[in-house]
Amino acid sequence: MAKKTGNTCIGLVFIIGAICMCLREFSPAVVGRQTPLAGRPAPMSLRGKKVAMHQGPPEASSEDKAEAEKRRLAAKQLADKRPRLAPIPMPFGNVSLDLSMMSYNQFVPRMYNMCKGLGFRKGKILPSIGFCSDENQGYPTILITKHFGAYPFNHGYIGGIMALDRHGPHAGHADDVVLVHAPHVGFEPDLQVYGTYRRRQIAANADSGDMQMSGTCGKVVGVLQPYIDTYNALLGRIRVKVEGEEVLISLSRLLLPSDEKSDEDLSISLQFDELLEEGALENPYLRQSSTSIFRASTSFSEKFKQIVSSEELSEEGVVEGGWRSLKNSKLRHLLTPDMFTFVKSAEKLQGEEHRLERSLLPNLPDVFTSPYDNELSASLICMQSEFDRSVHSVAAEPAYKGKNLMLISGLNIDVSPAQELQEAFPTTMFLPWAAYVQLKDGSRRVIEQSELVSELFSHSTENEDAIDMEESIRELFVRKRSRITFFDSNTNKKKAAQVL
Repeated sequence: MAKKTGNTCIGLVFIIGAICMCLREFSPAVVGRQTPLAGRPAPMSLRGKKVAMHQGPPEASSEDKAEAEKRRLAAKQLADKRPRLAPIPMPFGNVSLDLSMMSYNQFVPRMYNMCKGLGFRKGKILPSIGFCSDENQGYPTILITKHFGAYPFNHGYIGGIMALDRHGPHAGHADDVVLVHAPHVGFEPDLQVYGTYRRRQIAANADSGDMQMSGTCGKVVGVLQPYIDTYNALLGRIRVKVEGEEVLISLSRLLLPSDEKSDEDLSISLQFDELLEEGALENPYLRQSSTSIFRASTSFSEKFKQIVSSEELSEEGVVEGGWRSLKNSKLRHLLTPDMFTFVKSAEKLQGEEHRLERSLLPNLPDVFTSPYDNELSASLICMQSEFDRSVHSVAAEPAYKGKNLMLISGLNIDVSPAQELQEAFPTTMFLPWAAYVQLKDGSRRVIEQSELVSELFSHSTENEDAIDMEESIRELFVRKRSRITFFDSNTNKKKAAQVL
């Protein structure tokens, strides 16, 4: 009887152990695995095989429970907040600015703790940055060094373009890898505008003594400027007025279709269907020496009449005969994005140095007609398009297989320092956009903005693994220096170089 009871006990232990292993197998991973449906059959690896006794996962420590509770409360706190600003419509999805951005001294430790929660290991993580080369990106780089304990690898070109041919060397330097991609845009709080930044390295204004402003990101500003000039010239060549019950549009001959090939590298092509009434190009209202006058489309006419009747228009852009140029700030939005496209010769867009321009080109009509600053909109497009390109690149990279990897993209917002704080580090904000996580077990997942913000916010801004930068540098001066030797094959001896 005792023997039978003993066999029964062993059998029960065996069954309990098998159940524990199955539960462990079915439990969802941190990222990339969905909770299985109830009643899912046992995995093939367990069917028909003996299973060793298993005691189940260890009970969470009091510290782990406290941390989980903190994260739960932080997520609830964020969920209870209500945004005040509507998201910005962008080509790859709407971008939320409100309740999304965080300062770098909060973002980096949260990102590090998020990585630790995914199974990344202390001391085995090598970060890489896809930043622009501007000097005001130094503070984010220093913080990444401090919290990850390693100076970051470089995946960036000027303008926030990713160098996607560097994955192999990056992967070869660490077991776990993180890529932080962020183009940047300046913000001047006194003027409340994006695209400019106060730099103490530029000579002060002789009259006011103030530090000079400069474009940020300079690469984005430089790419946009020729298109802005072309767009403004277009607005000046489109003139509108009410003639009786009709709305007439005067167009420069330069804007009309022509069989002659343009010798200009950059031009604009108008889409006349929404602008002019049907058949207007073949039957203009009036032809003149350098312009042609057409009847406007019904939709355009209604919008123009509504503005004229409801608002006091300034004399801005008014010319002889009562014509009003679309340069008028109240009228320029009448030229909607679907009415024009930019055209540039393909040979002028080749190479990595023009990748930013190629990314922006099809979206520039939206950029220039958006209610937001051009530089902000363009930087957000770069952020989105480069994340999309980078995800497909890292996911297919053999060197990253079998490693824990996270790619996170966002926008660095460089807040221009006040005149009296020129010696201080710049305040840099990070606006998260999306992340891609790929773990050692092969699971992978894209985390969209709202979930990413919530995930980051739930993690602590304290990082017990962060290094003391000053102490680390100070230690270099007291550490015993290694001899630098060179092997001389002629004498078959090592020779030491004298260090000054």
